[in-house]
Amino acid sequence: MISLDQVIADTQALVRIDSQNPGPLEIQCAEWVGNRLADANLAPVRLPIDGDRANVAVQISGADPTCPRLVILAHMDTIPVGEGWTVPPMDGQISGGRIYGRGSCDMKGGLAVAINVLESLAASNGQPPGDVVLAATVDEEAPGMLGVHSLFESGFFRPDDQILAPEPTGLRLRIAQMGLRWLTLRVHGRMAHAGRAHLGIDANHVMALVVNKFKSTFEDLPYEDDILGRPRFTCGTIRGGVATNVVPPSSEANFDIRIVPPMTISGVEEMLRNVVESVIADFPGASYDVELLGAGRPPVRASDDSPIVRALREAFLKEVGEELPSGGPDGHEAYTDASMVAALSGSDSCAVFGPGTTDRAHTADEFVPIADLEHASQVLWSLATDCHPGLI
Repeated sequence: MISLDQVIADTQALVRIDSQNPGPLEIQCAEWVGNRLADANLAPVRLPIDGDRANVAVQISGADPTCPRLVILAHMDTIPVGEGWTVPPMDGQISGGRIYGRGSCDMKGGLAVAINVLESLAASNGQPPGDVVLAATVDEEAPGMLGVHSLFESGFFRPDDQILAPEPTGLRLRIAQMGLRWLTLRVHGRMAHAGRAHLGIDANHVMALVVNKFKSTFEDLPYEDDILGRPRFTCGTIRGGVATNVVPPSSEANFDIRIVPPMTISGVEEMLRNVVESVIADFPGASYDVELLGAGRPPVRASDDSPIVRALREAFLKEVGEELPSGGPDGHEAYTDASMVAALSGSDSCAVFGPGTTDRAHTADEFVPIADLEHASQVLWSLATDCHPGLI
């Protein structure tokens, strides 16, 4: 069985490795993961992507090679540390039954659990019913999601793979994920002296009107999914201008657009362009351009009857003694490596379940509860053995 003390120690060790994206990236983290798996008498494989960046994969062979594989996807990168912390963000400090630090929740706690599942399988006397695979990926927090794209393009995945991302869900099963489009909008105006502002075109003003109109247009959309709720729009950053007394000649904004069925990525791109053009029409001489960031990410949903979903429900009941929580939404606001596999392959066997909660991810004083690590370890151990999706 899995040692909770080792899961805790591994989570702390991972938090102490700086793998911010953008920033130092995951190079040292990938090296640590590879060494940790090798020390557990496993045979990890380094899968290079770009420069020194590489995914790390390892497999425990199952008793039945025809069985669908259980593939666990856990990313190694984190978002930047940011501001507002009251505890050291890279110390892996334990307090009040929680491990604090950037990435503790999203998702180094889940990665530590997965590593210990594979180690425990290797140390056990028997084989799991089917293959169990761990792929520790890079670049999940960036627009391109290069790690999972590289795995897909290399033919890593099989059509009947049962995919699990142990991302923070508060130990709830997430079967649906919102679609996501990141993009950069640039508005080009005309610079002028602020004392002669009528001779210029204020790009910041135009951008503000675009953001306001697009937000109101988005909020008026009639779409609401039974799991995912309503679509969401955030203008994450705006930058523009030269000096206080100069009419801004340009303005740049980054948009985060999250969609639900039946919306499409191409549809929201067209919607934005229509809004921008309707605003800019009132400012002769202004122009704009749109840069699409990374891959378009359509909304995806696993089948309630897929082996991974049924196996997770069975494993949770076996280990926790109750049904997987189903009284609230079963959707996931964030887009995960599992979501991208579903989008790229059309698979309906990609689910999300793990320790920590989404509302603690990407925050100051991020933490993962140790109790969540314990329950996640128990459920994933059962999922890999007695409740393997290949048995369902």
